[in-house]
This record gives sequence, C-alpha cells and structure tokens, in this order.
Amino acid sequence: MRKNERKDRGERRKIRILIVEDAAYMREMLEEMLNQQRDRYEIVGFAVNGREAVEKYKELKPDIVTMDLVMEVMDGIQAIKEIRKYDKRVKILVITALGTPEYEKASLEAGADACLWKPFTVKNLFEVLERLVEERGECGKGEE
Repeated sequence: MRKNERKDRGERRKIRILIVEDAAYMREMLEEMLNQQRDRYEIVGFAVNGREAVEKYKELKPDIVTMDLVMEVMDGIQAIKEIRKYDKRVKILVITALGTPEYEKASLEAGADACLWKPFTVKNLFEVLERLVEERGECGKGEE
C-alpha cells in the first residue's frame, strides 16, 4: 500500500485542502500561503459558493475545508451543515471577515471546527491548520 510505504520511509502524507471562497483575490492569497508549505499541504480544489463546495467535497474528499461564510447560491453555514451530513470527520475552518461572536457561534453550531478572522497572517493560518490536523489524526481517513 502506498500509504504504508510512505510511512515506512518516514514521509508524512500531505494534508489535502479544499478552498471555498467567492473572492478571487482571497483564493489566490490562500493558495500562495499554502504553497509556502507545499510539502505539507496540497490544495485539491476550489469552490466559489456553498453548493459547489458540497459537490467538490463529495468528489475530492479533502482532509480540511476552508470555508467562507458569505457567498452566492448557498452560504457557508448551510454548506457546513451539508458537508457534515456527508462526513462527520472532515475538519472545517471558517475564514471570514464577519468576526462577530454571533457568526462564530453560528459557524461552530453548524459544524465548523475553528474560525479565522480576516485579515490574518500566514502564521495564524498554519497554527490553526496544524491544530486541526492534530485533532483529526495525522493519517487521515484511510485508517478509520
């Protein structure tokens, strides 16, 4: 098995991330940030609204989803709920400019695992991602 071969060689499996963000500049910024650690993180796809996020999640099955809240078609809260119906184990990181206690509460109640308010730093992003990876377990879904 490929996963076991990697483990035997001491390599870590890349953490697969789906970026859900309607603003092109934010998608590009997240991509640039994550590419700073491309040996650790792999962007497997992008979605620009909640409906597309749910479809892409089912297709790509990433380890972590970054989720914007305010989007056309389906908002982030509804997308989180839909993804959670499909997979209870995925880690969802809300990244939003709506940094109010009400939005944080709504996000967490919907099933998000963490919230990161815009603007944020690369350091903030990687700290939260690593915490989510630790909570999820390094090896990912294949070893449930």
